[in-house]
Order: sequence, then structure tokens, then C-alpha cells
Amino acid sequence: MPAQRAHFRQRFLEKLSSPQYRFVTVEVGMPQGHKTQTVREGCYHLGQKGCDALNLADNPNARVRLHPLAFQSRLLQAGPAFMDSIYHITCRDKNLIALQTEILGAAAMNITSILAVTGDAVRKGPEHAKSVFEGNSLKLIEIVKKMREGKLMSGEDLEEPVDMLIGVAYNPNAENIVNETERLLRKIEAGADFAETQPVHSKDAFNRCVDTLAKYNISQDRFPVIFGLMPVMSRKNGEFLNKYFTGLDVPESVLKEFDGVVSKEDREKIAYEQALELAVHFSQDGTNNYYVICPFTRYELIGKIVEYIKFGYSYVELSNETELRRDLSRRPETPVRLLKKENG
Repeated sequence: MPAQRAHFRQRFLEKLSSPQYRFVTVEVGMPQGHKTQTVREGCYHLGQKGCDALNLADNPNARVRLHPLAFQSRLLQAGPAFMDSIYHITCRDKNLIALQTEILGAAAMNITSILAVTGDAVRKGPEHAKSVFEGNSLKLIEIVKKMREGKLMSGEDLEEPVDMLIGVAYNPNAENIVNETERLLRKIEAGADFAETQPVHSKDAFNRCVDTLAKYNISQDRFPVIFGLMPVMSRKNGEFLNKYFTGLDVPESVLKEFDGVVSKEDREKIAYEQALELAVHFSQDGTNNYYVICPFTRYELIGKIVEYIKFGYSYVELSNETELRRDLSRRPETPVRLLKKENG
């Protein structure tokens, strides 16, 4: 196992587990065509704002997009990598041979982490295709573990073991959070290293999730959970997410803030404030790992959110306005709602 790659993997885990470090990964959508410049420039902007890693999704919602490994190749061609990559691999489109090939390709592209997911059903997308589903996320964990031991599932030896972390999905919006958490425990027992959640759009959903994780003794130092944030850009956008995206629940209280708001700028301001309010709530509970999903190509907006999470309110009591302002020398504008005292 090359020492340098082992060092990168260890560094990634140390960031996730450290109570002193704010880890931020951003999911960027793959292009619908084969041109990558706009997305690459967006990634560069996010890196400048403090982003630690990029999530590269595998045809989410069963819609055809550029292959993430091709995009990773273009990122590497641009120069030394300044962010890690978390590559989503779904079981929907690939049989056992293809899944192992994907993992080898990811290893060749210096990807240190994969997110093992079962995948959205094909019926969610526009293509008249057939699902494969030779296995689910637990099967994919088994495959990666075997390849980390230097073996294919057939028992054949690899020239060199793969060296990558295994991430899994966890849904804090699940109707039965106990069942969802017990599924997470099975993934942990199977060998997962960390989890990423679907976007959280309410404090109640987050609190319920954190309480359940604590009940099952799943602490951040034992098993890091990266909590999802996805800015809602309008009422129409939120209603679309609720209708078409699995595992999301955007409350009416979030949508209502957009009613009567006409300009794009004002809607974006609301999206920014809502995302930061949730991020601050995450932080107050001791959570330092954030998975921000970039809507459309709003790299400027997501860059502001990343910058605020990384540098805007570290080690500050939010009830003290003077302290908060003094700590924000590197941040974008602070929403008024975050400067109000708890009882004010």
C-alpha cells in the first residue's frame, strides 16, 4: 500500500473525527454533456472558499450525466488535487463485474472514498432502461472490503489492494428513524467508515436524528456522520424536491418564506439565510461535518455558505453579538436572524 495514499486516507478520517475541525464536502452535479469547464471552475471556486472534498454523484434520480470518473480525470489534469473526492457508486446500473471495475477505476483516479448506495429506481428517470441491482449497499461494502484485502469477489488476486474509505447513506428524514438507524448499524457492522445524510431542512428532523444516534451510541468519534444541507431556492424548487427526490422533506415553514418574493436576489438571500441557520444549529449540537449539495450551478451561493461554515462562527457563542461580529472578519454577510439573541 503506497504510504502517500494511506496518509491521505488517515487525514480524511482525522478531519471527520476531530471536534476541532469543520469538515465540508460539496456535491456538484455532473454535466449533462461532455464539456466540463463550467463545473471545474465551480469546483475551483469552492476549493478557494475552504471546501475539503467534492461529492461526485452517479446519475442521481436515474438521469444520464457525465461519468464521475471522467470528470475526476479532468480535475486531475488541471493540476495537483486540492480537495478529496467522494465518488458515489450505485448498484442500480451495474452487475458484479462492472461494480469491481468502477472501484478499480476510482482507485486509479486517486479517489480515497466511495459512497456505497443502492441507487434510485430507473422509473424515477426518463430513460427506458432496466435496473440491475445485483446487490445493494451492503453488498457493495462487502466488495470494497474484499478489494481492500487484495481480492476480487471471484477469489482472484489483485495486483495491489485498493485503499479507500467506505461511506454509506443515512436518512434523518425517515418516517421510522429507529429502523433507519438500525440499518445504519448493520452497515457499520459490515465495515462502513462514515455516513452522509440526505439533506436536512428542519431543526426538528436534525434533533430527532441526533437523539437517535446517541441512543444507539453512534458518536462522531466512533463513526462520523456528515449531515446534509441543500439550499431551497424557491417554493417551486422545494415542492419539486418533495415530489421527486427520495428521502427529502422540505417543511411548509421553509417554503412559506418565499411567498410573495419576486426577485431572484431576494430568493437567494432567503436560501442563504435558511442554510446558515441550519448549519449553526448543527454546530451548536457539536456536529462539525457538513455535506452541502449545490443546487443547479449556484457555485457563488454555495461558496458563501462553505466560507461561513468554515470561518464564520468557529468557537463563538451565538448569543453574544459582539463576539460573533468580531469573529467574522473572513465571512460573507451574517443574516440578522443569526445575530438575534435566543430570547430577543
